[in-house]
Amino acid sequence: MTSTAAPAAGASPAGAAPPPAGAPRPPAPGPRYPRLRSAAVSLVCSLLGPLVFLVVLGSSLEQGGAPQRLPLWALLLVVDVAVGVAAGVLAGLLPRSRTLPLVLVVAGVVSTWAAPAGVVGVVRAGARRSPALDGLVLAVVVGGGVGYERLLGLAGPPTQDRLPLWVEVVAFTALAALLLLWGRARGTRAALVASLHAQAGAAERERAALARSRAADVARTRAEERSAIARDMHDTLSHQLSLIAVHAGALAARDDLPPERAREAARTVRDAAADANAVLREVLTALRSTDPAQRLGHHGGALPLPTAASLDALVERARAQGQPVDLVRVGASARDLDERSPTTAASVVQITTELLVNAGKHAPGAPVEVRLAHEGDELLLRASNPLAAGAPPALGTGLGLVGVAERARLLGGGMRHATTPDGRFVVEVTVPWQV
Repeated sequence: MTSTAAPAAGASPAGAAPPPAGAPRPPAPGPRYPRLRSAAVSLVCSLLGPLVFLVVLGSSLEQGGAPQRLPLWALLLVVDVAVGVAAGVLAGLLPRSRTLPLVLVVAGVVSTWAAPAGVVGVVRAGARRSPALDGLVLAVVVGGGVGYERLLGLAGPPTQDRLPLWVEVVAFTALAALLLLWGRARGTRAALVASLHAQAGAAERERAALARSRAADVARTRAEERSAIARDMHDTLSHQLSLIAVHAGALAARDDLPPERAREAARTVRDAAADANAVLREVLTALRSTDPAQRLGHHGGALPLPTAASLDALVERARAQGQPVDLVRVGASARDLDERSPTTAASVVQITTELLVNAGKHAPGAPVEVRLAHEGDELLLRASNPLAAGAPPALGTGLGLVGVAERARLLGGGMRHATTPDGRFVVEVTVPWQV
């Protein structure tokens, strides 16, 4: 009965409903506007491509002189423009394609116009995080870039300040490696986000499964409490029906009874029938299980109906087991309980049993105060104990107080629990004071 039990007991199955088992999974994280992003990539590559082309062409013409091989030079320019325009359009399409990045890399090698699209292709290839693909892209960029530069040098205007071959190889290698590393970083981040999203989805499904399991446990506990109430009423109802049968049989078999004896037997039958009818109404508030095994005790024998004397025996048994229990009665003596409906005494014993078990589990060795008071038309059962300071939470299903609340509700009462400012955990149960 410490605070560790409160959350479990207070968890209501009527709370936030878990998502249904067949609910679709949330979509994987990605660009909010994929089409707009693709169009933006294509537009940027299409605008930067001509600028790069004009810068390279102007730098080449700055050397002066006519092209060394004019037809080849003109063909290279036409191919450069055509490939560049196509690559700029394709750069934003199919971002998850496996072959398009290689196409863009090749286009960026053979066309200065397609250089921005080639950068996009190298970055996307690096995002695949494939060593084989990285090596292929590196070979294409270095080999193709150096070869295309040499071809331009043979066809274009002569130049006097051409870089050495090894410098070009190092430059293309460094550029390709940096772009591949950038792409790999982007790919790693995307994979991490996808992994976290998958873990969050798995955690949500597990939480939903636990919520459904908890709801099933609560429903089963409530059903067991209803079945327990029905079992408690079995003996009393059978006793009343037996009285009716005996006295009705006497009236039917004897026609020589004096009028006074006959009236006395009739009154007995009437009173027993009224008591049985009251008990039967209580029984019908619960759904009794049809399983015969549930009507038996732990050892297979039928359990006797708890009485008011069972409460004192319960307290003594708890004290003998080392649990300090102080029972206080206010207008609810054992005799008073015996004069009430059998449901009252049986319910008080069953509820007190659960509260003492709960206190022993969550606050072992702590003194428990049980107060039983008759207040107006209700019987108040109040149990309290100090919180176990620094004690680890006890393992349990958290369904003990759920069963107490269900039993009290079925009897027309209620249950509440709270932690007081002075550090005590208190459970108050009210049931009708039935005659």
